[in-house]
Order: sequence, then structure tokens, then C-alpha cells
Amino acid sequence: MIGRFMHRVRRALPAIALAGLAAAAVAAPPAPPARAATDTMAAADHAAKALRDADQFALISGRGSAHACQAGFESLRHAALQGKASDQLLFGALYLHGRDCGSFHLARDDDKAVLYLAHAAIQGRLLAMPALAELEVRRGHALEANVWALAYLHYAVPAQQDTGYPASLLHRTLGMLSKTQNKQILADANAFILRYNAGIEAGLYRQMLTSARKPTACRLRPVDAHHRVHLPQPFSQIRIRPMQRALVLYLVAFGRDGRVHKLAPVFAVPQWRDARRLRAISGYRRVQPAPACGQALRWALLPVELDNHHYRISGRTGHS
Repeated sequence: MIGRFMHRVRRALPAIALAGLAAAAVAAPPAPPARAATDTMAAADHAAKALRDADQFALISGRGSAHACQAGFESLRHAALQGKASDQLLFGALYLHGRDCGSFHLARDDDKAVLYLAHAAIQGRLLAMPALAELEVRRGHALEANVWALAYLHYAVPAQQDTGYPASLLHRTLGMLSKTQNKQILADANAFILRYNAGIEAGLYRQMLTSARKPTACRLRPVDAHHRVHLPQPFSQIRIRPMQRALVLYLVAFGRDGRVHKLAPVFAVPQWRDARRLRAISGYRRVQPAPACGQALRWALLPVELDNHHYRISGRTGHS
């Protein structure tokens, strides 16, 4: 009896299994198309990036909760350690001046500023060079300050152009040298350029390709170099000391209408207060409107130079 029963069960098992699989196939919902899954992942990535951008802006601007600023610090530090030059520039600039953001405090640290800014500079982020030169002026390191000033002059200033801030920087740094150092500095600067030229030129080439690439609706092309900023009012009403030379780098978020939505100084040389004085001018910058972006903000690094009563966009940089 038991033997015949087990034999019947073994014969029935394949049919039972097939019936179960058929029932499961009927009950299971159809697999979503691959495109829908890709769109969902893209939306999640976009939301995560928007949150990182907001946290980093809170940190850089000093306006935000301690939690947001801590999150911005951690995400920026992670990107800088991954070797991303634009993030190294931002991260080093935080240590250049220090930041207070609610109860979050980041103390000024010259050594860390040099570490991250130098890595950004040798990857072609030229605006890290004047920041490093000014930092070494502050520390009284004449040779280092002049090497960075000469490198900036070499790479960033086109021929036959009124150099303005770079010239004033070089004038101040050369004044720090002794007679012996004066003879040594050109050899040091040439040695620096010989050693790092390939990396700097490669970084500049990548930035050129990014700038030349046609931007999508929600992606901002890096800000071009040496574009004049038109003043909405006479210079005499701006209340800036005459003949002052300054360079300020801002992190700017443009809205879908192409107008500045958010703006915060990343660094200001030679003095931090120059950032406040040039802020109003920077707010008048416009880019191509992008209504298809919805509420998405487009970010860029905007360098503004004050040179002999003229403001202008200076240097080559971008942020993504």
C-alpha cells in the first residue's frame, strides 16, 4: 500500500510543479521595462546631487543648519579625496579662510589649504594659484609665493593683456625677495613649470573640451574667461577704494530664468572683505535661460577681478 502511494506521489510531482509555476506566472506582475528603471535611478541620482549641492552651498556660504554644513563638509571632503580638482579647489578654499556655519566651525588651516589647493592647481585649476600665492604671502614664504604668482602669470594671462591683479600680485611677492632669492626665483619657477606642465596642460585641455561641448538644458557651460561685467550704475557709487586690485571666486547657482539665484564667496584675495564689495556686481551675471530644467539649479564657479576701476570675469573655471 505505502509503496503504491509513494509511486503515485512521485508521478504526480512534475504535474504539481508545472501547475505551481503556471499559477505563479499568472499571479506575478509583468516585469517593468528597463527604461522605467533607468529613469527612476536617474531621478534618484538627481535628487541626491541636488541635496549635496545644497549642503555644500550651506557650508560655503555659512548659512545653514549645523547638520547641513556637516553633511556638506563630508561630501566635499570625499570628492576632494577622490581627486576631483574642482572639489579640491573648493575644499582647500574652506581652509584658506575657515568657515562658521551655525554651530559647525571649521578653523583656518594653512597646511591643509596648501595641500588641497596645490593638488587642484597642478590639475589645471589656475585660480588655486593666486590663492596659494596670497597664502604664502600671509605666511611670509617669499620663494613659494613667487613661484605660484609666476605660474599664474604664465598660464592664466594672455599675451598683450593688461594683467591687472596678476601684475599687482607679482609686484607684492617680488618685493619680499632678498637679493639672493631674486636670483634664485626664476630657476625655481622654471623647475616648477617643467615638472607639472603636463598635468596642468592636460587639466586645461579637459576644461576646454567641457566648455566647447554643447550644454544640455540643465547643464551649465563653464564660465568663460575675461568677459566684461557691465555695471548697472556708475563706478563712483560702488564705494571701493580706487586702484585696488582684488580677485574673488564665487559659487553661483543660476535659476531656470538664467539669473543668479544663490551666490557665495569661495575665496577672496588679498582680503576677505573684497567679497562683500564685489557681491552686488556678481549678482548681475546672466546665462542662457533653461525653462526645461524646472526648479533645478545650475552651478558654476564665477571669478571676478577688480582691476583699475574695471570688473571682469577672470580665469578659466567651471563646476559641475
